[in-house]
Amino acid sequence: MTEKSSSLQSDRLSTHANPQRHLFGTFGGVFTPSILTIVGIILFLRTGYIVGEVGLAQTLIIMTSAFVICLLTGLSLAVIATDTRVKEGGFYYVISRSLGPPFGGALGLTLFLSISISVAFYVMGLVEVLNNLLSLPDWLSPRLLASGVILTLFVFAWLGADWTTKLQYLIMGLVAFGLLSFFIGGSNAFSEQTLAENWTKSGDTGQFWLAFALFFPAITGFTQGLNMSGDLKVPHKAIPLGTFTAIGLSVLLYLMVALVLAGAVSTSRLSENYYIMADVSVWPSLVAAAVIAATLSSGMASMLGAPRVLQAMGDDRLIPFLAPFAKGEGKDNNPRRAVFVSAIIALACVIIGDLNLLAPIISMFFLAAYALLNYATFFALNSENPFFRPRFRWSHKTVSLLGGIGCVAAMLAINFVASMIALAVLFGLHQYLARSHQHLHFTDHQRGAMFKRIRELLFEMNRLEPHPGDWRPHMLVFSKNPDHHTQLLKFSAILEGQSGLTTLTRIINTDDANEPDRQKVLDQYHKAIDDAGIRAFSLVTQASDFRSGLRHILHAYGIGPIRANTAVIHWTSESVNPNFDNRPKDYAASCQEVIEANMNLVALASYQSQLFEPEEPSSARQIDIWWRGGPTARLMLMFAYLCTRSNGWQHTRLRILTEAEKYSREQVQDIFSTYLDQVRIEAEVEALDNVNLDIIKEYSGESDLVFFPIKVSECDIVDDFDVGVQNLVSKLNNLALMQACESMQLDPDPDNGNNGGKDGERG
Repeated sequence: MTEKSSSLQSDRLSTHANPQRHLFGTFGGVFTPSILTIVGIILFLRTGYIVGEVGLAQTLIIMTSAFVICLLTGLSLAVIATDTRVKEGGFYYVISRSLGPPFGGALGLTLFLSISISVAFYVMGLVEVLNNLLSLPDWLSPRLLASGVILTLFVFAWLGADWTTKLQYLIMGLVAFGLLSFFIGGSNAFSEQTLAENWTKSGDTGQFWLAFALFFPAITGFTQGLNMSGDLKVPHKAIPLGTFTAIGLSVLLYLMVALVLAGAVSTSRLSENYYIMADVSVWPSLVAAAVIAATLSSGMASMLGAPRVLQAMGDDRLIPFLAPFAKGEGKDNNPRRAVFVSAIIALACVIIGDLNLLAPIISMFFLAAYALLNYATFFALNSENPFFRPRFRWSHKTVSLLGGIGCVAAMLAINFVASMIALAVLFGLHQYLARSHQHLHFTDHQRGAMFKRIRELLFEMNRLEPHPGDWRPHMLVFSKNPDHHTQLLKFSAILEGQSGLTTLTRIINTDDANEPDRQKVLDQYHKAIDDAGIRAFSLVTQASDFRSGLRHILHAYGIGPIRANTAVIHWTSESVNPNFDNRPKDYAASCQEVIEANMNLVALASYQSQLFEPEEPSSARQIDIWWRGGPTARLMLMFAYLCTRSNGWQHTRLRILTEAEKYSREQVQDIFSTYLDQVRIEAEVEALDNVNLDIIKEYSGESDLVFFPIKVSECDIVDDFDVGVQNLVSKLNNLALMQACESMQLDPDPDNGNNGGKDGERG
């Protein structure tokens, strides 16, 4: 574990290790804040208006649809919350530990701002109620009164969740008495005739969706308990029980209020009077007190929830400038710095005054959070990770998927433009975090989901009959000398042309006391891969002798249909330490092992460390292919073509150099013109009367890369042009020696993959 990760872990442990910390149970920590946020200003001031606009029947459809989405999301929440301890941060913590830091960070930052701004919305709603119910003095402007309320909420949040939770019990009592007053008055005025008249109301579809958009924010408070996750005694029990209880009671209250209003008041009065519940009730003052208390409680819950999201993000060090907000105060680890920031944001919104522009976008952020929560649960369940073991069993991945789809559908139905803006902001933040902070990794379900996809694809791929046109370069790079690691990695990356796989490989002789520790070599390889900026794997194995270890890797490396097909080594000589062994005879024998294992052999004889450094694509670059025909020639042509697909080599010219032998130069040009057109590779052709060492030096001495054919035997390695491999290596310093293990078809038949194996090659 790194020093940074150890520090991060100790910070998290210290957050929860205080035995004197006051933690809440289900009722105080989850049920109370959730029910008081749901049963808020929309219940008291907008339910009657909705019934008056669309009638009771459509109101019931709206409420049922909204609460179905609420219930589906609640089921997802229960699954996630009962799998692991949900720590500080609520939504941010759940999403970041399920979908990874980029998703969690993008959602956490927008949710913190949204919840903080929501404080201003609730307070402005409270001021509206006070303006209508009380005769406020002229000097007390709405903004001044709202600022005073926010400062009061700030004081309670500064003191801690314990004070605020105790105050919420008083608020709950006021709400209960207000509803009791309404139900008594409504039952006295209830009429079946009025109910029948209010059952339906003619109107267009647009009116229905406007009513749906007005009602839906009422249910968005059911996850307030999740925001308090770090302050709960037993989160995996409290969150599901408290959330479902709050949802169930809320459904009952909303349906009863809508039914009583529809049976007690005409639709015209319902549409015109936001305060109709107070007029219907036996004691209007109790309803007024309930409205004020419920609105105040929603603002208070938001003032408590937002800072804890910011504190959790600071604790994770996901975004560096948020780190100072990780600090908490007192035995309860109260995030006072984050509370201060939330209060400043809420005050700024109140001073600005006009919140209509931000309101729909903020609602979309909440809905996006619920959609991501559902998707995170579906993602975790679908990954079939053996370590994902939620205690809550009454759900299924299909339920979570439906919940996510429902949330997205609600976003688009409520406000299409605002939903697009919210999604664009989330996408932008996600991309920024994905590119800037890849070093931070949580134990999320990303790898588990990837494994499942790879597993299914491997089985599917294994079921399909292999075809010559499926060939991809899958290279084992053998590198013992640290000086060669980076060069061989960059060379292999160019060879594979972004279409294959590379594995940096080492065999450690267990009988040699001078051999390094396996983990040390792995660490060295990981550093070499990172320094080279190459996407590659690493493999270090141990064997009693090199040859047996080599044979084992060549025959056993891979999984299912994914097998290595090319070995890449550094060329050896008596003056250069080899990759395989210090003795040239053993080196040749090891190369022969590669061929016998049905793998291609590529030996890089280049000592220019800068040769494969990335550069701007240039048409001045040139790759030479010394052509002798046969499988090796076609393999060299394929690798040369793949090089032109690598970064910095896109406009490289390919040149084939061959000995004319019994053909005239014109005939050679015609043969290759037809062949290159058939295999769809562009290359120039030079037909030479004869080939010797000086001619090779003359033609390829300035080329960027030269492919040259060789033949490997148990005792020696020779070149196809009989100029002497060591002589050739001494003349060229940009040389890649190759031998193919089998015939490659550069233009395979798409119907059966068999055209005689000749592929139209020359010679």
